[in-house]
Amino acid sequence: MSFTTVPVLDLAKANNPDTKPELLEELRHALMEVGFLYIKNTSIPGNLFEKVRVAGTAVFDISEEEK
Repeated sequence: MSFTTVPVLDLAKANNPDTKPELLEELRHALMEVGFLYIKNTSIPGNLFEKVRVAGTAVFDISEEEK
């Protein structure tokens, strides 16, 4: 496995029949050859994204006893 950049996939391509095959090929490459990716244009509202990020990182602040 060799790559020089993290694949960035534009989810907006899924909405257009002309660009959807390109997105699927990019997704296949990212998953099969790299193992991870970054997705942009998800249409997830920023405030929801922030709530999920805060909740996710809060897990690390829980004491070992409580976990």
